[in-house]
Amino acid sequence: MLLTVNEIVVSKVTEVMARNDLKEESCPIVEAIREIGGEWRLIIIRYLADTPQGFNELMKRIPGINSKTLSSTLKYLEEHLIVERNVESTRPFRVRYKLTQKGISLGVALSDLKKWGQEWLMEAKDQAQIVREE
Repeated sequence: MLLTVNEIVVSKVTEVMARNDLKEESCPIVEAIREIGGEWRLIIIRYLADTPQGFNELMKRIPGINSKTLSSTLKYLEEHLIVERNVESTRPFRVRYKLTQKGISLGVALSDLKKWGQEWLMEAKDQAQIVREE
């Protein structure tokens, strides 16, 4: 049986908690990772933070995602009240996804994660590129 990245992350978190005799409710970080820590979840949330979008718009904007993964991840985020699915009564009808208040509230965390990524990952990548070019 193949495990998804999220199942592996959750299983590792559970294993570490058991080893350290931690109760699940004792760590909000662990719970947050369980909720939004899947491989594509934060990426989809990041793109929906810009503006509500349709399925095909997200497919075009998110490199490397396939339609099955996008669909299942959007369903997960909807079930967890992070994303809202709106069917517009146009002809042909249109489905748009947007962040709920719960999803919007991740803005500060995403902003901090962006700053961290710029400082520790993007700058390191740029430095590595300069070294390779020399």
